Amino acid sequence: MTDRIQSNPETSQQQDHSAPSPHPISRRKVLAALGATGIAAASTVLWNGNDPTSVFAATDDTYGKTHWKDLLYLGLMHYCIAVTVAELRALTEPDAAFAYYVTNPGQEGFFQYDPADTGTPDNTGTVLVSTNGKRFKRHVTDCIVASWFGTKSDGVTADTAALQAALQASQGKTLYIPKQTGPYYLTGQLFVSSHTTIVLESGTIIQAIDTLSRVAPYERLLRIKMVENVRIQGNGATLRMNKTAFTSGEQAHCIDISGSRNVVIEQLNCNDSGGDGFYIGNYEVVSGVGPCKNIVLRDCSADNNRRQGLSVISVEDLLVDHCRFTNTKGTAPEAGVDIEPNGQSEYLRNIRFINCVSENNAGDGFITCLMKTTSKTPIIDITFQSCRTKGNRYGYEINLGGEGVNAERGEVRYIDCIAEEANASGFWDISNSAESVRRSYIRCRAINCNTTMQPDSIYGFSSSFVITCADSQVRTVVGNAEYIDCQSIDNRQTPLIKHGFALKKRTAQKIANVRYFNCTTIGGNQNTYLIDSVAEHISAVNQPQLIYPVAASMTIPYDRIGSKMTNKTATAPAVLTLPVPKPAMAFTFVVDAAHRLALQARSPGDILTPDGAKSVIACAVPGSSITLMGRDDNKWEIASIVGDWLTDSQV
Repeated sequence: MTDRIQSNPETSQQQDHSAPSPHPISRRKVLAALGATGIAAASTVLWNGNDPTSVFAATDDTYGKTHWKDLLYLGLMHYCIAVTVAELRALTEPDAAFAYYVTNPGQEGFFQYDPADTGTPDNTGTVLVSTNGKRFKRHVTDCIVASWFGTKSDGVTADTAALQAALQASQGKTLYIPKQTGPYYLTGQLFVSSHTTIVLESGTIIQAIDTLSRVAPYERLLRIKMVENVRIQGNGATLRMNKTAFTSGEQAHCIDISGSRNVVIEQLNCNDSGGDGFYIGNYEVVSGVGPCKNIVLRDCSADNNRRQGLSVISVEDLLVDHCRFTNTKGTAPEAGVDIEPNGQSEYLRNIRFINCVSENNAGDGFITCLMKTTSKTPIIDITFQSCRTKGNRYGYEINLGGEGVNAERGEVRYIDCIAEEANASGFWDISNSAESVRRSYIRCRAINCNTTMQPDSIYGFSSSFVITCADSQVRTVVGNAEYIDCQSIDNRQTPLIKHGFALKKRTAQKIANVRYFNCTTIGGNQNTYLIDSVAEHISAVNQPQLIYPVAASMTIPYDRIGSKMTNKTATAPAVLTLPVPKPAMAFTFVVDAAHRLALQARSPGDILTPDGAKSVIACAVPGSSITLMGRDDNKWEIASIVGDWLTDSQV
């Protein structure tokens, strides 16, 4: 019996020896088949009534290697017989007391005949069915290996059926996908079940077939559809497509997460798709399932996709952490990230982008499009924090916030974000009603933007931060934004930025409810503000206050909002013509040189003083100052005053 491992000599001779053609495997061959790594013999007896835990010490540091529990399992068997998959399927008289060890490369493992099972289908990996219907079950602990199911990974053979079978068998367990033996795994559309963990070996590449459906019903490479508790640990692996084959359409995504909950994807690359690298929404989700919830993308990347690196349609509680979205090009919007609901019932709640990068996309770095949301949309809550864009059309764009019954509620925040070398503006806020979501820009910086846009373009106005309106999406009033400690920087040898912060209309709309606090410019002789004459309820506060020298008579532009104007460099009296008063707009005037400084209203009686309405006030005493603030009735009121501005003899 040297070729057969025997556990019970008294019962072994009673066995029916209708075994397959190969010899039963010896103890030495079992050890060789198991693999020497992590297994050390601690006894001269493999099993024969001894405590198996005292026989072998084993480590389980590599997915796919034999687990020590396999050895415990062997302790219950009478014999271990080496077979191939084909030989096991040909076995018509199996014995439930035997362990059958499959030796096919990549499919190695222990099977046992289950006489009670007459219906489980053959899936190649964990269940094998003989020609006369006998079921052999693989001994499985907590890990399934994709190669068990007969994957070829040769870049030619479609592994769709094998990979799908592996995914289905992995529900409640971990599926390990080893690195391909050829150039890549080739597969059609795959679906992930609930309660599944997928671990890919570093260097693994899974590529979609070129014939994924580009017409409804659309196909994606990997579908996480209406499931829960899914985790994918990519370890730097890549899901991709042959992008050159997808010259039409925009729906061939690498990963589609729709109507699912508790999904975590880490260290996975999704590249070269015919649509999006990642898609989070509700495609083919049945009524009543609800939006995606508790989704995490961490340390992932999406490169060279056709439509988007990431599309967000509907989700509650999304964290995108340390991810990169680069080189999107092919079909609009061509963004790194596009947050764009398909209807008013979609969720954009508790969405967080932290330390993400969007670079060299043909469209925007990060775009939030509110075209289809309304007042019935759940409250919107989106934050971009410590994110960076470089070399995109616009760095960050938010657009089309509604008005009236279409006015959404909520807030979108940009905190410590950087827009660098955008083709146009770094931060572009377009056609968002003053009734729509609040937009907050906090400690954001735009660096060397407007690289290709024409100077003074009606879209970018040669400005780093812009609020304006699109001709095709007119709003009655745009606004409802604040800028806190933001900076426009242009340190190029030939500066291209003329204004740091712009509020400009396009047609007949107004601009209202915008606040600037400590916003500054560096380099390029920029004006801090470009303020349209239709703007109202605009405030600008700087500490220290911005100072503009006034050497001669001039008309004060709204661009000087919040600033201090001094006649320090004047050599003669000067008359400053005030702009039309606008609610909340304030200007400060200081006499530093001993020359008369007069403030002339556009219309008679526009300056309200304790001595009555005046058209002109003036002072020539150094150290005097006055701050005028616009009122809702379009008059100027005195907010503060030092010195005598009301009794000038020439007034």
